Amino acid sequence: MFRNNVLRIFGLQRSITRCYPVVEYCTTGKEVQPADNSSYFGLLKSATDAKEVLEFLPSISRTKQDRHVYTLPALKTLFELQKNGKSTLRSDQIVRHPRFAELCQNVRFESRTFLMNDITECLKILTFFGVHTNSEIMTVLLQLIRHQINDVTLDHIVFLSFLLKKLERTPLVEALQIALPMLLQIQIGYKLDHENVQQLVELLEFVSKHKVNDRTVMNIVSSLTLHGSNLSAEQAVNALKALTSFHTFPPQYGKLLQNVFTALERDLDQLPFKMLDFVLKKVLDKNLEYFPMFYHEPFLKRCAQYAVDNDIGLLNALYMLKKFNKISFLHIPLLDYIASHGSQLALVPTSGIITIVAGFSNANYIPNNWNTVKQEIERNSTITTPSIPWIRYNLELLSLDIFNPELLAHWLDPQSLETSMARNVLMDYLQLTELGQTLRLLYSGQYHGPYPAKHYIDKSVTLMQQNNDHPLQKPLEYAFGGEEYISTQVVTDHGHVLDHVIVFDTNGKAVKKRVIATEEGSAIRLEDIRQLGSKLVVILYLPKSCYAFNVNRLRGRFVLHEKTIQALGVDTVTISPLIWFNLPENERILFLQREIKQALNHVT
Repeated sequence: MFRNNVLRIFGLQRSITRCYPVVEYCTTGKEVQPADNSSYFGLLKSATDAKEVLEFLPSISRTKQDRHVYTLPALKTLFELQKNGKSTLRSDQIVRHPRFAELCQNVRFESRTFLMNDITECLKILTFFGVHTNSEIMTVLLQLIRHQINDVTLDHIVFLSFLLKKLERTPLVEALQIALPMLLQIQIGYKLDHENVQQLVELLEFVSKHKVNDRTVMNIVSSLTLHGSNLSAEQAVNALKALTSFHTFPPQYGKLLQNVFTALERDLDQLPFKMLDFVLKKVLDKNLEYFPMFYHEPFLKRCAQYAVDNDIGLLNALYMLKKFNKISFLHIPLLDYIASHGSQLALVPTSGIITIVAGFSNANYIPNNWNTVKQEIERNSTITTPSIPWIRYNLELLSLDIFNPELLAHWLDPQSLETSMARNVLMDYLQLTELGQTLRLLYSGQYHGPYPAKHYIDKSVTLMQQNNDHPLQKPLEYAFGGEEYISTQVVTDHGHVLDHVIVFDTNGKAVKKRVIATEEGSAIRLEDIRQLGSKLVVILYLPKSCYAFNVNRLRGRFVLHEKTIQALGVDTVTISPLIWFNLPENERILFLQREIKQALNHVT
């Protein structure tokens, strides 16, 4: 395929007149006389409008006499003026200008004397102006690169790759795109400047986007690692973006990643918000279960504090909070900063309201001016866009004690509910059951709308019963007398599936369970194990996802879930995996006994 592309390249010549049609341009009433070379060169230095560069262009000459003096300088001056907004002509008008076509012809005549730097400079400028990839001048420049491929340096490779992505796909462009990574692999061993940090960062970005061998990547990573954290803030950001782009992450890359985070912690305030926001998204888009090395808590805290210290504004703070919500990362000063803009919440889009609700619910946090924030959320909380995660959103609102009966009635309308549940997402069944439990047990006096149908609840219970992971079961049996004292996976009439329940008498002594599952798959009901005068304690082993990522703090939704269980007349003990697995083996039994005893003392 590569060979066929190269063969087709030689048939791409086109007439320049097709790409640069002559159009008539009006002057001020008298014919513009072309300048001679010396006066024109002076004009380039003093030009204040791109139009001047074109209209005073010397007449084209097919001899080499002084042509090289103005050809490249004219093109570069034209580029600088246009880039800096010093032009009365748009880029497309410049490309259609007849004198621009003449300038391109001059470039073509001179191009065989160009060094690689000149070729890439011309290619950059013509790409900036939007000259067609198949035009004669562009084809000539690309062919020159192909013929002088051995003169291409590592810096050229990076820059050319950037330019080629902006061009239309042609056989010649594709051939060069294939050749550049291959050329890099050949040159990396003897042309790499190990002391040039900027080059190393740019090469790291290149190899993160192109298929090259592991040896090439390791050469760049190792060289950059040796510089420690001696990177500028921008270099560190670009290196971090590159590292997040690798689909695999060998341990050898780890030290470089740590160096990059260290540099960013030090110099984060030097970055513009958009650059920081983009790299934060790249980091938090990684699956941190598979790539835990990208979770660097000091860096995330610095990003959140950046918002406060630099007063980035409400909308930008919400962009940042949305990313933190993705992993339930808490930063109270950021939430306080957002709360300080509480009077402006009516101005944010609906997605911003959802972000705010999720942020405060995840943190289970109430700021000092919560009354103002709460009132603004209540006024703007009726969001019925079909694409939103509406069940979770309603649960988060309720976890903040924001009750919107109109919103609930809309989403729980049987027809609307059937439509939204048609996608058959398992998590929806679990969350919908939690929503029904919350409304029945905590808001029954306020809510008079429809509830989820029983078949949704039944499916949720079935799904919950499939969990066979009960790390507390054996320790609880050991701590309270044996298997006959612990009821596991107890269901309630409201669809709860409780990890463990222990019945205690009035003296605080565990009582043997009187109801036993008679067959495999059958469940013990909470209502059947109550005993007159007894006290029931529910022990919940909640997974890590129920807690904030960086703090062992139960998220608001799951605090709400715990309240629905307590509303059944029982007390609860929640055990965090973080605490449980960090306890020495010889302390776990005592820990369970102590936690459950404290719960018993609070049962009324």
